[in-house]
Amino acid sequence: MKIKNAFQIFFKNYSLVLKVMVTQLVMLAIFIGVGSIFIADMVVDVESGLAEFGVIDNLNAIFQAIAQNNFTTESFHEMMDALRSSFYQWASSVDFFYQKLTVSGLLAFVVVLIVKYFLDFYKVAFNQNLNDFMSTSAKTPFMWRFFKSFGTAAKTQLIDTFFPFLLDVFIVLGSIGIYISMLSISGLIGLVLTTLIMIVLLTLRKTLFAFWIPAMIINEMPPKASMAEGFKGISDCFGKVFGKLLLTTLFTCALVLVFLLGIVHWVTVVVALVIFLNNELFASTICMIEYYKHSNFGFYIDKMKAVDNED
Repeated sequence: MKIKNAFQIFFKNYSLVLKVMVTQLVMLAIFIGVGSIFIADMVVDVESGLAEFGVIDNLNAIFQAIAQNNFTTESFHEMMDALRSSFYQWASSVDFFYQKLTVSGLLAFVVVLIVKYFLDFYKVAFNQNLNDFMSTSAKTPFMWRFFKSFGTAAKTQLIDTFFPFLLDVFIVLGSIGIYISMLSISGLIGLVLTTLIMIVLLTLRKTLFAFWIPAMIINEMPPKASMAEGFKGISDCFGKVFGKLLLTTLFTCALVLVFLLGIVHWVTVVVALVIFLNNELFASTICMIEYYKHSNFGFYIDKMKAVDNED
């Protein structure tokens, strides 16, 4: 598959991409608005505690040392000891601190799972619309497809939230652990290396499940059966799909870094979020095209132009 075919299909359907992004941003705004009502007091209490006992100051010192690459083994241990000391002082000032911290952590994790579950409801509808365009050059209304596929999306997202996503969480936490235990003394270089390791691992996970939803939609299979079919199909072209997904992810991260290093503002944060959403949708386009090629299907890249699986 020539990468230009993915760009052509992606931008020919960019009105669909915009609808998906608007849907996600609206849902995210709703979650933030509702969440702020219920946790506003809690956030204020935590923030005041972190500031009062110096936890924030010690974290800022560590981040500045990383950014300035001003790191030695001794200074790192000293800063970590200061951070632990300030954290223990905060903990000793609050009754049942660790019990409350555990409950709060579990609640936060449940909230993240719920938000993830609903934010990714677009996946089935987006891929169905993508399949319509590639197979017949038709463009189906997104919202009609979104509500029509609601039942399938609900089952798919339940599996996605409690399997692939938990693997992502494990990879992120494991990468943080690697940095703290092994690479933190390398300063900024260690941070860059840890980030690259995390990106590679997350892309490996994404590649492993790359054919899951395309197999479900094209073959009209239930979510569980299509996952097994996807694993079987990706084994034949894992390296090729991994390379394309890794390239797009690295480019996206570099672009986001340029925006965030320029100026940290809510506008740049929104722009970074939009770039990441575009990356996810473009990655879905790559996966769909690769599955078409794996299945020896031709596909449309325009209303008047189709390509066979050799193009």
